[in-house]
Amino acid sequence: RTMIANPDRLIELFFAALELPSESDRARFLTEVCADDVRLRVRLEALLRAHDAAGDFILQPHPAVVGAPQCPAHLDDIGTRIGHYRLLRRLGNGGMGSVYEAEQTVPVCRQVALKLIIPGMDTREVLGRFEAERQVLALMDHPHIARVLDAGATDGGRPYFVMELVDGPPVTEYCDQRRLGIRGRLKLFVHICRAVQHAHQKGIIHRDIKPTNILVVEQDDQPVPKVIDFGIAKALHQQSTVHTMLTRPAQLVGTPMYMSPEQADPAISDVDTRTDVYSLGVVLYELLAGTTPFDRDRIRRANPDELRRIISDEDPNRPSVRVTQLGENSSTTCAARKCDPQQLRSLLRGELDWIVMKALEKDRTRRYESVSALAADIERYLADEPVLACPPSRTYLLRKSARRHRTLLTTMLLVSAALCIGAAGAIWPACRAFAA
Repeated sequence: RTMIANPDRLIELFFAALELPSESDRARFLTEVCADDVRLRVRLEALLRAHDAAGDFILQPHPAVVGAPQCPAHLDDIGTRIGHYRLLRRLGNGGMGSVYEAEQTVPVCRQVALKLIIPGMDTREVLGRFEAERQVLALMDHPHIARVLDAGATDGGRPYFVMELVDGPPVTEYCDQRRLGIRGRLKLFVHICRAVQHAHQKGIIHRDIKPTNILVVEQDDQPVPKVIDFGIAKALHQQSTVHTMLTRPAQLVGTPMYMSPEQADPAISDVDTRTDVYSLGVVLYELLAGTTPFDRDRIRRANPDELRRIISDEDPNRPSVRVTQLGENSSTTCAARKCDPQQLRSLLRGELDWIVMKALEKDRTRRYESVSALAADIERYLADEPVLACPPSRTYLLRKSARRHRTLLTTMLLVSAALCIGAAGAIWPACRAFAA
């Protein structure tokens, strides 16, 4: 058998590969993470083939298998009980656990969401991360963050925790379904910012803010956004939670489409709250323009190095410009915002462009210093007050262009210097002869 020195790492990479949508994406991922480690790649490919062939069997390990977690069989069956909870349906799978809609029967009757660790994922690191997420959510006390209601373990020792059930669509889908105008979307976004700021005040960076982690439910006919999934959150201060909250150096975590440049750079370890400002900027961009700053298919096809280059170096178009590039999707996008293309461009041009692009600055020192500062600028816009964001100066744009084309500029300077030296060498003898 192929022996792997770090089985925890093997399992982590295996489940990360399962998250990828296609075989080509998996192949690129394996090429990046395995590099020259042939044994690791062979083992990962074998595990992936076995998983694909097994179907749902892996979710129902036979109790006779040595070391298999002793958990309820047929975990997806309606009616399976875990403690005081009866599973009703599976809502989704993550890298560490599955989330189910469940019914609580004791001491009260209510619908909840139950997150249960996946069988076979009970390694030290994964258990630590699972416990860390539970601890992080327990710290939160905000109306726009899903609350932890209970926690425990199955008879076989698999941990779970119970959360408030958020049975609503992602924020972008909700806004489009309800045809919210630009101002309605901005008001909803301010609530999201306040929730993320609350997490920051508790010492937690989310690091995976995206529409699917911001669900919207209606209470008293009013939209209420809920931020969920703190599975890869990072503690600002280690004492805020257990040490397993911290990821390994150079480990890429998050969703590339919404990831900040410093989060994509393995050389940067001091990721701070401004990474969530960037991710919120991408969400705001999508809420306003109906699309993401970078093309989804391009990001999906990019290899890891190209992905980092796009995120770190390429400047996206302003939202008001991006809406002109939607093509046949333009009418659908505008209808969802109750305006025509010309009105949408006019609404976005100017202050909203400035706010979004300030949140999306590559240099984090030029972004909003906090999520609350971003929310405050949006509130100024809604109140028809001057916003703090402004377009970048010509000097700054020239400096960025020089950095972006550093190689070409260096070559041009060297050529220019060589031409000047050559010209001087040719002119000097002529000047001496003329003087004589």
